[in-house]
Amino acid sequence: MKKCTKTLRLKAEAYENLLDDYLNLKEFQGLSPLTLSSKRITIVSFFNYLTEQNVDCVEDCLQKHVAGYLTSLTRLAQSTISGRTFILRHFFNYLHALGKLTYSGNELFPVIFTNKRERILSFYSDEEVRLVIRAVDRQTGLGTRNLAIVLLAAELGIRSGDIVRLTLENIHWGRNTIEFIQHKTGVFNQLPLPERIKYALIDYLKNSRPHTSYNAIFLGMKNGGKPLTNTAVHQIVSKYFRKSGVDISFRKHGPHALRHSLASNLLRKNTPMHVIKDVLGHSNINTTRTYLNIDLDSLRTVALEVPYEEV
Repeated sequence: MKKCTKTLRLKAEAYENLLDDYLNLKEFQGLSPLTLSSKRITIVSFFNYLTEQNVDCVEDCLQKHVAGYLTSLTRLAQSTISGRTFILRHFFNYLHALGKLTYSGNELFPVIFTNKRERILSFYSDEEVRLVIRAVDRQTGLGTRNLAIVLLAAELGIRSGDIVRLTLENIHWGRNTIEFIQHKTGVFNQLPLPERIKYALIDYLKNSRPHTSYNAIFLGMKNGGKPLTNTAVHQIVSKYFRKSGVDISFRKHGPHALRHSLASNLLRKNTPMHVIKDVLGHSNINTTRTYLNIDLDSLRTVALEVPYEEV
């Protein structure tokens, strides 16, 4: 199991046993290392804040301390704050159940229930995706690299976190596959290597990739040849969405939008759901079902008419 390299040290040993007990809960067994790491970072960050406020044990934590901690997070992205709030809600419910606190996580962070089907994911048609790919300037070294990145996201649905971690060992030229452990889920994924992506990779590797000691395939051109980050991949894809002339109003336009689009367009072509599941690298077909919600218009076109029956 690959250990997450991002760590945060606990400042006070007094919280160590409580942290370990929480992270070793039976309900957390089977979670990916990335998910557990996220939980640990959040709880350690909160405990370190309490230490800075001279709160030596969790029983002395007041609601004002929780509010102060959340205020200290304002420099972070809203999505990160939401994720930490979700983790803290569960953690405070745990402390309340143990009798360590008189208030629960649900009291601190009331849950607002929403219909997930109402949150339509951004997706683009096959033609719009083709326009994005065509927008890449293939006559430059930067363009050859970016073309390979856009194709991996658009035609194979690979997440940006996996694109930046791809190495030559993941490319099996002889059997025309890309094989890797997904960073987000820890699940192995094997995908075909279509000729267009294969030749885009070869072009980049032979003619444009900087010569460095890094194993990552995709390297920066202006950062000393260091591996790209998730943010860099998002900026690259977003750049070609804007250059393509495709209407991106009210739609996200990063690599994940291309992944959603792949799922949507496979569905339009009546691709079986288990095939879409394998393409996206999902371990559970219920996860894949969420992608079916993005193509309501397509589903309506194949809906069967309800026969009228006189009574």
